[in-house]
Amino acid sequence: MKKTSFLFATLTIGLTACSGHIKPGPIETTGMPNPELALQRSISSTTADLRELGTIHAAPSVPVADQSSTPDDINRRIWFVWKGPLNAGVRKLGKEIGYTVTVFGKSHDIPVQTNSVAAVLDILRSFGDQAGDAATVQVDPFHHQIAVVYHA
Repeated sequence: MKKTSFLFATLTIGLTACSGHIKPGPIETTGMPNPELALQRSISSTTADLRELGTIHAAPSVPVADQSSTPDDINRRIWFVWKGPLNAGVRKLGKEIGYTVTVFGKSHDIPVQTNSVAAVLDILRSFGDQAGDAATVQVDPFHHQIAVVYHA
């Protein structure tokens, strides 16, 4: 009986020594992120984004021709909603105001969007600004034509 008690006591002490808590180090395995490392990465990403944002400058304002000599049909304020390719947006707007639309050059999808109440001329100017160097939107108010000119 003494031998069994001694063996039981030794086994209990031995198992107690093995059950100590070990403080884990940083965990970098997938699925078990370390909050500290995640926070550091987030701060680094945010800092980089803010630096990039700080380098962006507003586009210079473009001088606008006197609109008093333009016809009322393109100075008329309308509510126009569009999100899609430039060609289709200009065609829809042209149809709404009774203008013909002509496309020059090899057309390709340039995404443009608007949701505003503005003069037709301002909406077309916005489309041209969004097209950037890829295309130009030209208006001929005397012949009631709109041209979309794609650049190579």
